[in-house]
Amino acid sequence: MKMKLTVMALAGAGLLSSASIRAQDAQAIANKAEAAEAAAPMNAVVVTGVRRAAQSAQAIKKNSDEVIDSIVAEEAGKFPDKNVAEVLGRVTGVQIRRSGGEASDIIIRGLPGLTTLLNGREIYTSNNRNLHLADIPTTMLQRVDVYKTQGAEMVEGGTAGVIDVRTSRPFDFKGFSASLAGRVENRDKVNTNDPNVSGMVSNRWKGTYGEMGALLGLSYQKGHYQDEVTWNSPPSNTVPSDPTITGPVDLGHTNTRGERKRLSANWALQWRPVREVELYAEGWSTRIDHDRQSQFFIGTLMLPAYQTQYTLFPGTRQIDSATSTGDLFALSSNQTPREDSESHQGAIGARWDVTPSLRVTSEFSRVSSHWKQKFPIMEMNAHPRTITGQTYVNGGARFDYPGYDMMDPNNYSLGALIDNWADSRGQSNDWRADATYDFGDEKLFREVSVGVRVAQRKAAYQHESQNFLANPGNLPAVSAIPGLTCPSLPMAGDYGMKQWLVVCDQYQHANIDAIRKMYGRNGQTAPDPYSMYGNNEDTSALYGKTRFGFNAGPVRVEGTAGVRVVKTELDVNGYSLIDGQQVAVNRKTSDTDVLPNLTLKTYFTDKLIGRINASKSIQRPAFADFNPGISLGATPDGLGIYGGNGGNPDLKPITGKNADVALEWYFAPTGSLTATVFKHKFENYIVRSLALETINGNQYRMDRPRNLNDGQLEGIEIGYRQFYDFLPGWLSGFGLEANYTYMKGHLVDGGKEVPFAGMSKNAYNVNVLYERGPWSGRVAYNYRSKFVDTFNYRTIAAPIGPIDLIVDPIETIDASISYKINDRMGITLDVENLADRTYNDYHGIPSNPRDIRRYDRVIGLSLRWKL
Repeated sequence: MKMKLTVMALAGAGLLSSASIRAQDAQAIANKAEAAEAAAPMNAVVVTGVRRAAQSAQAIKKNSDEVIDSIVAEEAGKFPDKNVAEVLGRVTGVQIRRSGGEASDIIIRGLPGLTTLLNGREIYTSNNRNLHLADIPTTMLQRVDVYKTQGAEMVEGGTAGVIDVRTSRPFDFKGFSASLAGRVENRDKVNTNDPNVSGMVSNRWKGTYGEMGALLGLSYQKGHYQDEVTWNSPPSNTVPSDPTITGPVDLGHTNTRGERKRLSANWALQWRPVREVELYAEGWSTRIDHDRQSQFFIGTLMLPAYQTQYTLFPGTRQIDSATSTGDLFALSSNQTPREDSESHQGAIGARWDVTPSLRVTSEFSRVSSHWKQKFPIMEMNAHPRTITGQTYVNGGARFDYPGYDMMDPNNYSLGALIDNWADSRGQSNDWRADATYDFGDEKLFREVSVGVRVAQRKAAYQHESQNFLANPGNLPAVSAIPGLTCPSLPMAGDYGMKQWLVVCDQYQHANIDAIRKMYGRNGQTAPDPYSMYGNNEDTSALYGKTRFGFNAGPVRVEGTAGVRVVKTELDVNGYSLIDGQQVAVNRKTSDTDVLPNLTLKTYFTDKLIGRINASKSIQRPAFADFNPGISLGATPDGLGIYGGNGGNPDLKPITGKNADVALEWYFAPTGSLTATVFKHKFENYIVRSLALETINGNQYRMDRPRNLNDGQLEGIEIGYRQFYDFLPGWLSGFGLEANYTYMKGHLVDGGKEVPFAGMSKNAYNVNVLYERGPWSGRVAYNYRSKFVDTFNYRTIAAPIGPIDLIVDPIETIDASISYKINDRMGITLDVENLADRTYNDYHGIPSNPRDIRRYDRVIGLSLRWKL
């Protein structure tokens, strides 16, 4: 009862949270470089731009208790990339994957278990726990921090790490500040020129009631993109007379073109009535409209009913090329999702320095998000009599239909309509209060912090029922429907058939009600009960932390020790299919986790620092993974097996026990050499895997999440940064940032060691910088070695057995050059995907490729103005 009264009293007093104060303290570290610049004598070298950003990031890393890497804006909102996800690709131990016109998946030290924070606060989308970081434009940012270890005061979650994205506040500037940026970017495959515009205005002033500040930022981004894929289906025993011969049943092409529009805004108000008190309110919102079409063509190369002649790769039992005749299966499909999403976060907070030694803070924040999708798919069947195919051509498949015109609508008939829609929503309320007492640096225990946090989250999802509508048998001919068909996007590479006809994406959406009636349906269907779920999750946390320090002879030692205790109550509701019957499912669970943390930082000299960090962390499953329902495909593949997926309401959170040992040498304000050895041990690690299940008499290849009891990951990170100011003349403008990460590890599944999905054994970045006078530039090279995309991707009959989906090494080169016209205006030319990278993956062995993917090369021209 006393605890409840204390919480209510602190809430009523409006004393707000250390989550944001911690961010402000880190900002104070970053501002040391600026303060030093202002105090420098007139003949001193003034550090600006790229150097100042590197100096600030290095100061944050050096002074932090945790193992952290930061990227700081060169000036208000100026980063080397256009969104947060792209920026993170340059950080030690972080790898990204690009698709759909931008960076998408992000992993830290080979693992996806990360938590995203915005200004120290938890934020996520309605069907996942993490914010899609590409949704945050860099024009809004002050810096990005990547935590490899976590203190007791930090929001729990993230067995791989925490990404804290910090937007600017008015008190970050000395007075009035404004900036405006315009950008046009050209993408070669989609052949478009797209605009990006952003602006920020901020001011702070003193009045009768103290110092106040206000900031507003706006950003609009429009981007088209095109991805090209050519693929093989998994290897199968395709020759009945000889089961040792393997090859793909199907070959195909997929071209995806999309248009994405983002409108984002952030705002902040700060009021400091007296030096000891500060109150603030701030918020962030984004709205994304994403329209795309994925134009599939599926050509069946080999079935027992076909007359097939084939050749093998020399010395193998794998099919190299084949020619088949008969009543062939060929399918054109245009998948045309229209997605709208929006997310909002708002917070109010304050700090009160009750005495010079005691600081009390508190904060309340709210997150809401909504995502919806309209996703019709229309199929057409072609009717060729002959197909020629090669299974391995430049990492993909090559096939063609001799004597058959795939651009003639008379050669097609209408197939199925797949009428999809989906909707998800999420909300959270989050309140925390913290108190810190400073005993002074001369004491053994120098500081004690305590805090409480209460959070309530809700997430819900649903999608359509009975989405599959077969041809009823009375549909008109394809050529008889005006405006129905369009030519597909042409293939840039030579993979045989370059184009085919698809149902136009605009036709599908503009005429969806008429199309439904043509297939015998009126309007959109009700939601599928097996897709519907609702998650209510309540967490309450208490933490205590102390900061200590002492001298061991000439060596100064500092450290922290803390513990966070978190109680999680989960209420999952949905429906499951049991013995052919719909059954309501409710799972209520309650868990308490104790998460200790210890850091030691030893100053061997002022420039040479050693660290030891040990902690325990948890990672809760994604909301959608708890769904007890299943989604079953309506059409089988060439082997008669259907697809399906489902959730698992009994999933447990991942637990990680983590240790980091680091040695860091800071030999110059913008020069450092660091090395970190790390080890993670996991319990209840969550994986998704495929397994064959029989449901209602049909065989399904079901994709489900499950826990594995044991796993471990270890490795080393090495980072180097230096500007070569000692070189003569124009050579003194060069600098280099480079990092390397080595990882190895495994999970234990049924007594067998299996790989982590997404983990590359080797990854490195090399970033060559230049800054001298009005000119600056960079060339960035990123590499990651091969990795397993999906473990146990297919289970095929002997002699193939289970296979993993493996991705070849990925290399990316980006470059930019900037010219500072004057103190207020600059121009930048940048190129992304300079080397026209490709993405290749394969089924188990390289000679069984799945696909090759090609992406846009992007050239951007930006003009920037500031006041």
